[in-house]
Amino acid sequence: MMAWSTTWKNNVLSTVLSRLNSATNGFEVIAEAPTGAAITTIDAATASAALKTLLAAAVTNAYAVEIPEGKTPTDAVYRLVSARPVEVDDVRVITAVTFVVTVRATTYANLMTAIGNIETQVTASSDAISITDAALDFDDNKNYFLAGIEVVYAVPAVAGGSNWPALLVDVQGFEAGGELYDNFVKQRVQRGYGFMLVSTTNNIATLRTDLQGALLGWQQAATDNPFNYQAGAPVKLPGGLYAWRDIYFDSGYISE
Repeated sequence: MMAWSTTWKNNVLSTVLSRLNSATNGFEVIAEAPTGAAITTIDAATASAALKTLLAAAVTNAYAVEIPEGKTPTDAVYRLVSARPVEVDDVRVITAVTFVVTVRATTYANLMTAIGNIETQVTASSDAISITDAALDFDDNKNYFLAGIEVVYAVPAVAGGSNWPALLVDVQGFEAGGELYDNFVKQRVQRGYGFMLVSTTNNIATLRTDLQGALLGWQQAATDNPFNYQAGAPVKLPGGLYAWRDIYFDSGYISE
């Protein structure tokens, strides 16, 4: 019967997460990245509340789903279109929540002012939100100027991870090496880990340096080989996010 070290019996990532929490200071959230699809209704509600607050700061009145009878512009109404998990290598990173915002105004000038106010709020927001499409129209029946704005809001996949930047960690997999002895089995196993860095600002280079300082050359246990860097690449995410995924590996031993 082969036996893992005590570290790996307890939790594959517990030691790595502890190391990152103690040795880095650039991340608001450090957590194990969830896998597979997850319930998105809570994420959609979080995004809806944030969008309503943003719109209320940009226009006189902001409504969910439909405009109450008898209300006159300038105003905005937002409708939820979709809430879908976004995964990278089968690891869930965010929930992308998409809305369509309809802005109404009695004059073209007022419509442009309202759109400008919304763009200003989106740009200044600390949340992961971006405008992905927009179109203008005119209501001939009511003589209102209209704008349709598509907005994508990114909600972190990890519960409690509402702040950015975030570092989401996952296990890439194990790869067996050769046996070290002829008379009994003691085998080296290389262990790969993925580290997804996600931020609302373009500070990825600084965050990667912070991550490297915590991992490169670090040993999980005295008998383990230290962490080495393997590869990395940028990742495209919605919501105006900056993201990068790095792969590190170390190795330990199993024996019969």
